[in-house]
Amino acid sequence: MNTDNEIELFNIASLPSIQGQGVGAALLEFVIAELGNRKVARVVLGTGTFGYQLTFYQRFGFRVVHVVKDYFLDNYNEPIYENGLQHYDMLRLALNIE
Repeated sequence: MNTDNEIELFNIASLPSIQGQGVGAALLEFVIAELGNRKVARVVLGTGTFGYQLTFYQRFGFRVVHVVKDYFLDNYNEPIYENGLQHYDMLRLALNIE
């Protein structure tokens, strides 16, 4: 559902050994600023319904716009767990940057 004024980010990650050091935050800040310079109005992405990834994006102002029920069940061969809890649904988040 991308348009000329909307960009979707996929598969964002940093190595576990550098997580918590601000590298991912600096990268996302750069991407958001660069997209703003290119007149992109909105950035969208998907993540699990809980965990540090969700709070990471929320700190940048991303808001939940949609829930994709059973996404992790339907699209992965093996269950995905985080802190002992299984991911089922995906949250679609958006940030208006223009």
